[in-house]
This record gives sequence, structure tokens and C-alpha cells, in this order.
Amino acid sequence: MEVATLPAGRRPTGESKLREAGRLREAGRLRPQQRVRAVHRLEKAQTAASIALSAVSSYLEAEMELPAFFGHLAETVAGLVGARRVAFWRLSPHGALAVQREPFGFPAQSPVRSLRIPVTRDGEAVAERIVFHDELELRNGTCAELDELWRENGLRGMRNSIAVSWPAGDRRIGALAAYDSRRGFTTDDAWVLRVAAMATGLVWQYREAEEELDVAVERLEEAMAARRQLLANVASGGDEARRRFASALHDDSLQLLTAAELQLQRIRNGSSDSRNNAQLDQLAATIKKVEDSLRRLLITVSPEALDLGVGLKEAIGDRLETLRVHSGIEPDLDLQFPDDLPNEVESIVFKNVAEALANVEKHSHATRIRVAASARDGGVVVEVADDGTGFVVDECMHVPGHLGLLAMKERAQLMGGWCRIASEPGQGAKVEFWVPTA
Repeated sequence: MEVATLPAGRRPTGESKLREAGRLREAGRLRPQQRVRAVHRLEKAQTAASIALSAVSSYLEAEMELPAFFGHLAETVAGLVGARRVAFWRLSPHGALAVQREPFGFPAQSPVRSLRIPVTRDGEAVAERIVFHDELELRNGTCAELDELWRENGLRGMRNSIAVSWPAGDRRIGALAAYDSRRGFTTDDAWVLRVAAMATGLVWQYREAEEELDVAVERLEEAMAARRQLLANVASGGDEARRRFASALHDDSLQLLTAAELQLQRIRNGSSDSRNNAQLDQLAATIKKVEDSLRRLLITVSPEALDLGVGLKEAIGDRLETLRVHSGIEPDLDLQFPDDLPNEVESIVFKNVAEALANVEKHSHATRIRVAASARDGGVVVEVADDGTGFVVDECMHVPGHLGLLAMKERAQLMGGWCRIASEPGQGAKVEFWVPTA
């Protein structure tokens, strides 16, 4: 007869220490043949526990759905402890034990599948003691109190049974139970069940963490989509305003200036007064400067590179040429854009490059500027670097005249990308940003 009443993981009482000491004295008086059997039994239990751990690991790596995972694992555990049936019992939020799909060895019509066993954390019945305290009283190869619980709930024809707590860290998921061993269950079988239950608890925690991560990723993607939609709405409103302004500038103001130039030229050709001609020439030069200034403004406010009637490379090249003519800053251009960039990506790239060039023209006192672009990590990365006077980045992010720096960061981030600005006084400045093309 084998008796085991000490719960796993609990500190022995004074009485249990005396019993343990007695067992040790008895073990010391074992005959050699008995020692060999004890060692063999221990090795067998360790091997079974190792197989249980390996099974949990292999089923996890196979990425099975949870019902298949529990079904295969229950079958493996049954073979290790010599049971005809094995089931994982999960504790519901309402405080009842219900069998976890798929139990091994139970027919489809078995009442075990609809069984609900009420348990409370403060209860003293066998189910509460097993789930919350891992207490198992094993006599003559079974737990008689547990057998009676199954019979009361409609599970008939059972020879014997054992059950252990199914933990996940400090939380109790439920219980792992084995039924119908021909030889009767032993404390070694209970230990194998505990190893399998603890390993399965880790899997349960892992799957829960995966589900929580999937939910977090889904919410993040929804938030990013909402941010992109917000960017699209804000950008479309601003683009439409700039488009109307650019159209009025091109179709009205610049046309009037062109007409004024032609009219002035006709007056100049028909005049013979040299003094008036000099004044007319000066007036024509002034009108030409105003026209050039408005054309530069037209390029700057245009909402998209496509509005310029040229491609993105040509639009950036034209903007750099305008910068060279009016400020003397020599450009170095290396643009390797991916093919078929989406229009919204072209728009963001052009706006950020134009913003960076405007800052260089206004503040940098640079002599050279480099603009480079290439494909990287499923997107496009762009760098604008100058050799100017530089500045302290933190001091310039939110001050008048440098709000464009903040706008560049926000444009890139709202597209799901990033923007970095690096500069030190006397060491020039570099703006680098990346936006995804998908």
C-alpha cells in the first residue's frame, strides 16, 4: 500500500518531518535488490517527466491549435502514467471546472464534455484542495475521494484516478487528471503529471501573451491607419488651399506681369527719349525680379511634385538650381528613388526636401549642400546635408523661423516613418528621413 498526503511545494510540518525521517531510516535498511528497484523506479519517473517536457515543447513548436495540442499531450501523458484516459480541467471565470478540448480516451458522447464542477477558493472539498493547494491523498493506487467526485457527476465504470493542480505561475488554470490505470497510480505518476501540468501552464501563458500581443499590434495598426487618415485629411485640405493659391498666382498675377512686360517693351521700342528709356529699362528689371520671385514662390507652395509638370527628381533638381542661382550654394545631387513611388510618398518627400532647402537658404550661410535618396527597408530614405553655420537642434525645434523642422518630423511620423535632425554650431546640419513606400 502506498500513501501520499504531502502536497507538492508545501513546507513539511513537524509530523510530516517525523514520517520522512522514518522513511529515510527504512530506505537505509533496504536490501540491495530493493535499492536497485528504487533506483530503477526513480530513473523511470525521471525519464517519463523528460518525455512529457519534450512532448510539450514539440507540440508547441508544431504551432498546433489549442484543442489539438491538448489532445496530443493528453495522449502522451496517458502513455507515460499507464492511464486509459487523461483530461485537462480548466477553471472558468464563473468558478467551475470544465474539461478542456480534447480529452484523451473519452468517447464523443461521454458526459465529461458537458460536466461542470463548482469550486471555490475557500472550499475544502477534494476539487478545491487539488486545484488551489495541490493536495492529493493517494491510497492503494487511487484517490478514493476523487473517484467518488467523478461518480457523483456521472462518470461511471472508473477503476481509479488521480489529479494535480494545473498552474500558470501563481495563477491556477485548473487541474490535470488521469483515469484507469491497470497497475494503480503511484506518487511517481503524480509527479509526472505535475511536470506536464507546469510545462503546459507555461505554454498557456505563452499563448495568452501571444494573443495580447496580437491585440496590441492590431490596435497599433488601427491607430496608425487613423493617423495616416488624419494626415491625408490635413494634407488634402492644405494642399487644396496651396493649389488654389498656386493656380491664382500662375493664371492671374504672373500673367499680368508678363502682359506688363510686353506692354513696357512696346513703349520702350516706340520711345526716342534716352532718359525715359533708362527709366523704362529699370522698371522692366524690377518687374522681372518680381516675376522671378513669384515663380520661386510658385515652386515652393506647389503641393505635389506632379503639379510642376515634371517628375520628382526633376522637381528637386529645379529647386536646387533655383537655390544655387539665388544664394550661390553649390548642390550635390544623388537621387536613386525606387520605381513607381506612390503619389503620397512623392508628395511627402518633395515637401520635406523643399522645407529643408528653405531652411538652408534662410539660415545656414552654407556654400555646399548635398541631397541624396535611396531605397531602404521597404521605403525611401532621404538626406539633406549642408556645410553651414549649424545650430542647436533642441533650441530651434519650436521657435519662430524653425517650425518647418517640426513639420518635417510630423509628416514622416504620420506616414509611419521617422525623421532625424542633427546639427551643432559651426558644423553644418543634416536632415534625414525615411517613409515606407507600402
